[in-house]
Amino acid sequence: MDVGWVLRKAEDIWNRFWGKNMEKSIWETLPDVAMIEIFKLLRDPDKANLALTCTNWARLFHTPSLWRNRHFDMGGYKSHTNGVRANKFAEQFGAYVENLSITCSHPSYHITKVFQKSMEDLLVKFRTSQLKEFEMERLELDRFWKHDSARDRFTNNFVKFFKTQKRLKVFDMTAAQCPLNGGLKIMEVIGQKSGKTMEEIYIEDFFPSRFTVYSVEKFKIAISYFTNLSYVALNYNYISEEIIEIFSKTLAGKLKFFNIKVYRSNPHLHRISSFAWRHLTSICPNLQVMFWFDSVARSTEIIPILVPEIPVQDVHIWTGYEDDAEWNLSDTITHIADSNVATLEAASLELDNNQEFVDDAVLYLVNKCKRLFDLSLNAAVLLSTIETILEQVDERKSNLRSLHITACGLSEMEWTELGVIKDRFADMATSRNIDLNISTDLVLDPF
Repeated sequence: MDVGWVLRKAEDIWNRFWGKNMEKSIWETLPDVAMIEIFKLLRDPDKANLALTCTNWARLFHTPSLWRNRHFDMGGYKSHTNGVRANKFAEQFGAYVENLSITCSHPSYHITKVFQKSMEDLLVKFRTSQLKEFEMERLELDRFWKHDSARDRFTNNFVKFFKTQKRLKVFDMTAAQCPLNGGLKIMEVIGQKSGKTMEEIYIEDFFPSRFTVYSVEKFKIAISYFTNLSYVALNYNYISEEIIEIFSKTLAGKLKFFNIKVYRSNPHLHRISSFAWRHLTSICPNLQVMFWFDSVARSTEIIPILVPEIPVQDVHIWTGYEDDAEWNLSDTITHIADSNVATLEAASLELDNNQEFVDDAVLYLVNKCKRLFDLSLNAAVLLSTIETILEQVDERKSNLRSLHITACGLSEMEWTELGVIKDRFADMATSRNIDLNISTDLVLDPF
């Protein structure tokens, strides 16, 4: 944003409210609070230029509220330069930052080596801060950090840093893929130092995928330190009956959102009883649970996980591309409808590479779950099924506010018929502000 434009705008506002004949000296008497708001509108280089104008503005340049939020991208082909800039900023303003976000874009073996060195220096400089939010997604230590010694050194630097942070409210290291021991040390120190203040924790893929993390004693101890969580996001192989009972004891009345991801590569054949879920729900009556199944499609795997006592608010199933005649997807969809009739609000079903008919089950889901507001379906479905769902929305027999359907396997004639169906309900969707997107995977030759 242009500095001159901001200054002219501020002067125009001043003249409008405090007199049209004010001299240029108004800038000398402009209240600090107004000038700070102007600073907030500017990019960092423009802030610095404005600070050169006078002694007073140079003083305001160091106002802590100007530097509460900071994002660093320390990757890419400018990883070294980006790291230097981040460290210079931390030297000057690190103590003021409360919300810190760091990414390493376009990682490679070379870039991660530069990134690691920059991060070591940066974490030292940020030890004087008292962060409320820390976010560093997709670190992927198992992918680009080739040596165990490098990974261990990196995680140890995080442990030292988090020992200095005692007011964290949000922690997000999704897809960090930390070594098990290093990741446990990080979880333990965060729990010990910020367990009473932490409100949201995002640790999907925080550990390597192959471990039954829920069975590790140190993880059970670490997770018990967190006593104020309202939002938890993790993998299914991090939870068990015992972990659910820990949450029932430590998060009574506080846990509201539970996001659970079930990956094919994660151990997911263990079972959590209806009793454990019922107990957690009774202790946390406002709890809403979101499930994401990735390349897990067999009903024999999904149904035992989705016991009726779980208040599932959102469920996503992506089958992957392995064609398996034993999927029994209709059974899974019917089970979801029967078990979550009072709680289900959103469902996303990506049923790829499978010719199993699910039309009856999908219609049953839409009819049964009156709180279902958002449905996304990618599957081989009949045009009559799509038309029936739209008719139910039109007649207000369904409360869907967002409907995305990709009909797979259509012929050119069916593609034309689908266009007619879309046109028939287009005005209805527009007038009622319904997010409607009906398409097909059919690719037509333009020639």
